[in-house]
Amino acid sequence: MARRRSRHGQHSWHIWLKLLKFVMFVALVGATGFYGFQVGQKLALEDVAVARQEIERLAASEAAHQAQAAKLQGELDETRKRADEFQAKYTQVAPSEDMRELTTQLRAKLDSGIDAKRLTFVIANAERPKRCGGESTKRFMVKTAKFDGASTWVRFAELITVTAEGTGSDGEQAFDPDKPVTVHFTAIGGKDSQVVGKLPLQHSMVVKGGEYRFTIAPGAKGFVEVTGDRCEYRN
Repeated sequence: MARRRSRHGQHSWHIWLKLLKFVMFVALVGATGFYGFQVGQKLALEDVAVARQEIERLAASEAAHQAQAAKLQGELDETRKRADEFQAKYTQVAPSEDMRELTTQLRAKLDSGIDAKRLTFVIANAERPKRCGGESTKRFMVKTAKFDGASTWVRFAELITVTAEGTGSDGEQAFDPDKPVTVHFTAIGGKDSQVVGKLPLQHSMVVKGGEYRFTIAPGAKGFVEVTGDRCEYRN
């Protein structure tokens, strides 16, 4: 009996011991899992915090970029506005083509030695020509590289000789009226002036107290027609 009880007690002890080990193992596993959960949760929270900081940094950077872009756009708009204002002011004060031509002529006269006071006096006393009359139209042939024959000049008022040079069409002697020509006006005494361009052209010159106005237009094949008029000129 005593041996049976002893064996029974040892067997019960072994069962309890195994049960205790199992409980300790479960507790250890639970503690390990809980610790791992706590550590994982902490790391996850740290990652979330870092992500939020990065988002806030990027949002602040984007806002700064947008502010900078808005500032640059405003400066660009202001610069364009000032440029438009300067262009408008320049348009108001910019010299016309006639004024530029007048300035060029004045500079040429000054460079040739004419006194500035004399030019000022002429400009101040310049008037519209009066009592024009005696208009007449004449024609002559235009000189080209293949033609330099007769009837290549005319004379007005026995004072001004008019000639012209042009470019002939392919294989032809006659000048091409669609190409530029050079028209020469030579006055008695050697005074010469010219006008260059496509027809029709206009030109005027002062000779012996008269202003002679000319209009040059295409005529029959190889010819140009020149209309001349004389007006009194006072300076």
